[in-house]
Amino acid sequence: MKQCFGKRICALLAFALNLTVLFSAMGETNLYLGGADKNSAEYKLFTQNHPELTVDTETNIYLSTDEIISAFLTGEFPFDTFVMTSSSFDLKRMFSKGYCSPLSSSAVLTEKLSEMYEPIQRLLTHDGNIYGAPFHCYVGYYTYCPDAWAEAGLTAEDVPTSFVEYLDFLEAWAERIRDNPEDDISVSNAFDSEQYSEHSYISYLVDRLTTNHIMQCNYAGEPLRFDTPLFRELLERCQSIGTDLYLYEPEQKADLALFEDLYGMRELKHLVPLRLTSDQPVLIKATLYTAFLNVRSQHQALATEYLEDCVTCTAPEFGAYLYRDAEPVEDPEFVRSMEAVQKEIQTLEQRLAASENMEPLERNSLSSQLEQKKKDFEAMAVSEQRYLISENDLNLYRTYGENLYFQPPSIFDPSTEEGQNVKQLRDRFCTGSLTMEQFIGQLDQLAWILEMEDRHF
Repeated sequence: MKQCFGKRICALLAFALNLTVLFSAMGETNLYLGGADKNSAEYKLFTQNHPELTVDTETNIYLSTDEIISAFLTGEFPFDTFVMTSSSFDLKRMFSKGYCSPLSSSAVLTEKLSEMYEPIQRLLTHDGNIYGAPFHCYVGYYTYCPDAWAEAGLTAEDVPTSFVEYLDFLEAWAERIRDNPEDDISVSNAFDSEQYSEHSYISYLVDRLTTNHIMQCNYAGEPLRFDTPLFRELLERCQSIGTDLYLYEPEQKADLALFEDLYGMRELKHLVPLRLTSDQPVLIKATLYTAFLNVRSQHQALATEYLEDCVTCTAPEFGAYLYRDAEPVEDPEFVRSMEAVQKEIQTLEQRLAASENMEPLERNSLSSQLEQKKKDFEAMAVSEQRYLISENDLNLYRTYGENLYFQPPSIFDPSTEEGQNVKQLRDRFCTGSLTMEQFIGQLDQLAWILEMEDRHF
């Protein structure tokens, strides 16, 4: 009897212990943040505010919209929050399919998004709801190089303002170097010297033509069509001018290039708009980095709080690309250099103040050093290099901020896996394996297929 009673006691204790473990496990909250950085300000703030949570992070392991959707459908998408870029993921598709939670109930995110540039708001709004916490915006564009421009004797009035004017410029440049070759200046020095050939400039120009034609059609909400009089005319000119450029520039030069692709605010002052004609808008191609909330997350409120921390902790130099009312951002390293020069000035002034018994020659030397240091400090104080983002940078960026253009992933983008087929078409046309009729016809066929499938181009 005693033995039986003892067994019951042991069984009850084991059951109680199991319940304790179960309830403890049920009370523990794990949050899984995709694409989060444990060294970031938002992660540190969130975890400090919630020491009771177990927070795990992992670099996003999905490379495309289809991969994420497949993981959702199979129940293998583990993240409470995750990061997507506008260039690699079809954000509108993710919203319309219901994979991202709407965030309009968050006063913080609603207010922050309302302060951003209009194209960002449009991108992250669907059916009246807002989605996502944008924390970085990358902008890239085509520019002229001021050093090469000056070396060539060109002025600001020579800068093209459309693709038509760009081809006019290149046509005139080809004629110029035919009669007077340039030893140190090329149109572009971005080619691989081992692969540089008679087809290089044709491909270079055709790629820019198709990219900008697609941008303008997408931005205007117009059907994508390549079989138009203007596109045909420009495509034919790309062939002719590209051929001439190689003929008169048969070797790749590593020195000055007239044109180059750059990024960031500061070089916008050297922008070369490649809209097809001057009556089209100047578009700045951009990529938005945004954190989203998994609609299936069991911790919606906590995950939303983390997204709020993402926008409130955005570094000023990144926020300058997002917010219309951004302030200039000083470079801490440059400011420290200024402080060092100021200390040197103070040291020299103290030495001169105590120079009663100093030799005149030494005193004059100190005075000269002090004068030079003061000039250095004055120059540093007004230098653009003092800022990561200067007031002039911001003023110029604001003139283009409403024309930021976010291209979703597309089969016409040669950097994507699908886009490799389009790249092969372009290469075949540029090498003469496809006629203009065949090239335009196949591009239009692809555009028509996308239209029928209701997919982006």
